[in-house]
Amino acid sequence: MLVANGEHDVLVMAEAGETQDLILSAAAAQDVPTRIVGLEDLVQGWRAAELVFIGADEAERVAGQALPPRDQVFLVGRDPEVLTTWSAPLGARVIALPQGAAWLGAVLAGGGTGPRRAPVVAVLGGSGGVGASTLAATLACLGARRQPSALVDTDLTGGGIDLLLGAEQSGGWRWPRLSGAEGHVGELRRYLPVVEGVSLVSMARGPTPDLAREPLAAIIGSLRRGHGLVILDPGRALTQAARESSRLASQVVLVVHACVRGVAAAREVLRTHQPEGAVALLRRAGPGVSASMVADALGIEVVGSLPQDGRLPGAAERGEPPTRSGKAYRRACEEVLTLVGGGHE
Repeated sequence: MLVANGEHDVLVMAEAGETQDLILSAAAAQDVPTRIVGLEDLVQGWRAAELVFIGADEAERVAGQALPPRDQVFLVGRDPEVLTTWSAPLGARVIALPQGAAWLGAVLAGGGTGPRRAPVVAVLGGSGGVGASTLAATLACLGARRQPSALVDTDLTGGGIDLLLGAEQSGGWRWPRLSGAEGHVGELRRYLPVVEGVSLVSMARGPTPDLAREPLAAIIGSLRRGHGLVILDPGRALTQAARESSRLASQVVLVVHACVRGVAAAREVLRTHQPEGAVALLRRAGPGVSASMVADALGIEVVGSLPQDGRLPGAAERGEPPTRSGKAYRRACEEVLTLVGGGHE
């Protein structure tokens, strides 16, 4: 295991055995350098560490230090009683084994001190017809003008996002070919359809693949290493794949129709997906509720709005990239891109 001594280490305090082995193997699969520490080193590195993993066997010792609260602390182990007892004193999220083992890779893919990892942005529709897939495709296409970008379709019932970009006849792998991926996956770009500079991971027309945690985490981890921006289109169906996409994202953008019913629907989407750190983007179609009212109702920040663009529906039917829309829509998408970290040169 590669050991890091930088100021933003991933720290692991767990006795030698199954828990420690699982954390280290997940870190190795994601190329994340990890440092095994004792209590003294954990206390010293507590504030600066990027991620902290504590084995259930060490939870009581760490809790006894009364360390200050911080984010990105994970308590890992098999005993539900121990996990329940010490999660609150440690301010830690729980990864229960064995069922949570796959989540370790997803957590490590979102942080770590390895090579620079691209932001992962999930675009959720707060209700039907708000253009979440169109926004996702636009962000990926605009991002690809600056750096390699990827667009990942995890909407099992959406018919394939390659249709939106006119790439249904393009050669390359779709999800059925990728759904068995686990652990560390190598460079994917040469195997995927590439449209407008965007690497596509799309559904295919045919049998629905089983998108469990392992393949999603593995594929997204690979794309993060080889691209500067990864955009996810989870769709609105309450599938495991959609919920896991929200969990794997470093940023969730919720597109909300700025009307009473649209806001009510968006609240249900937030309740079911429970994304962390989501922000709202308003889709306006004439007079509606104000941004402040939406923010109050949803309990998340409203970061902007998307103007109506009458060209987009026709472009989608023809498979034309949505970047050929009007200037106002593109400008709004550029602002979103800057917000989520994909707008740098």
